[in-house]
Amino acid sequence: MPANTGVLSGAVKTLFEHRLLMRALPRLVHGRWAQPARFKGYGSYEVRRWASLPLVSVALTEGNDPAETPQSAVTQITMTPSWYGAYMEYTDQLLLTSFDPALSEISAQLGEQAGQSIDVLLRNDLTDNATTDFAGGATARTNVDATNDVIAFVDIIQNVAQLETQNALPVDGPFYVCILHPHSWATLMQDSTFVTLFTREGGEALRNGLLGTILNLRFYISSNARIYTAAGTGSINVYDMLFIAKESFAVAGISSLFPDWSGDGGGEQRRGGMTGMKVKVVDLIVKDLGETGFDPLNRRGTVGWKLTYSGTVLNANWIRNLEHANDFS
Repeated sequence: MPANTGVLSGAVKTLFEHRLLMRALPRLVHGRWAQPARFKGYGSYEVRRWASLPLVSVALTEGNDPAETPQSAVTQITMTPSWYGAYMEYTDQLLLTSFDPALSEISAQLGEQAGQSIDVLLRNDLTDNATTDFAGGATARTNVDATNDVIAFVDIIQNVAQLETQNALPVDGPFYVCILHPHSWATLMQDSTFVTLFTREGGEALRNGLLGTILNLRFYISSNARIYTAAGTGSINVYDMLFIAKESFAVAGISSLFPDWSGDGGGEQRRGGMTGMKVKVVDLIVKDLGETGFDPLNRRGTVGWKLTYSGTVLNANWIRNLEHANDFS
């Protein structure tokens, strides 16, 4: 009788593709426009902002000096980094029996975890401390309504106008920046005025989150944009849209444990989302089998990461968050 799959069923295995599927990640964009500060050792970071001087409205008179201009007020902000980290354990049996490259994939997962964690930590610091506005006629998050307070082109105009009123400086070349959720983007693309005026950027820009430019404003999309679940009228989700100007917020940390916030060049932590690139951990810590402590048979190891971070709004007039409803939830 010839050998066949029935006789040798134990030897026949399902075809295994030695290539893991890509994990879907948000675009990690929130820290790209921060003012970074790196410490060589542990400590606090202090920044100061001088207020503008009052305008002069009285003409000089011959032979007389004007009154001395009073010194402007100084706002002082102190930042103290906190430590964050996580780890996963692996065993000798996993390394010997797994089809997948276990350590490589564990490291990649932890890198993604680190990147997303720091992006959301900063996002929360920004949305909690920015100047808050509401779409439509809403005056608080709890009364954002699914019918009357859907994001619209006029809400964008109003927030750009407020930045201009505060003499906010552009942060991304000659542009302000707007970070929004894909659902908010989809809603805006049904606004005929918005669609008529909006211009799209090229493929590389889109892949990195940049959608296009309008009203001196560049739009970046990320599924990490904040959602307040069931926070509006009738328990609808309330979405957040950030408007960012120059020097409106800062991040700080210890040099060797501080993320790369640049978003360009070597900033893989920033570029990793939705590009097919791996996200790089700030400090990857690998303990080989038997190096984790009491392990007489060398059966356990760990892979982990740690970083330091502090984030704060420097000027709430130059960063705004627009809370709104949309047509997708």
